[in-house]
Amino acid sequence: MSKILIAVADSVFPDLAPTERVFSKLGATVQLARAPTLDAILEVARKADGLMVTFAQLSAELIQGLERCRAIGRFGIGVDNIDLDAATKAGIQVCFVPDYCLDEVSDHAMALLVALAR
Repeated sequence: MSKILIAVADSVFPDLAPTERVFSKLGATVQLARAPTLDAILEVARKADGLMVTFAQLSAELIQGLERCRAIGRFGIGVDNIDLDAATKAGIQVCFVPDYCLDEVSDHAMALLVALAR
């Protein structure tokens, strides 16, 4: 059996250490695309078992190029950047984090209002 490969299309995080720690416990390796472009993502994701994404656009063309992918996970609320019809046709499960950064966004909004009131 081959090792599980998780591709990361793009990331806003300084490094992938927390993600790598979690997946290493499952015997998986994590690879980050060199750029959030179709070719760069497919370079690491074509043979991947799973794909994680933040802002990169996952078009039908990209999704059709995923040969082994069973799941796409999005760091964030919503899936506007993922072609859901293409993922469904490919039999790929798509998931996201519906409560991602809710407190951080509301705290930041309140801080901006206080700053404006000064």
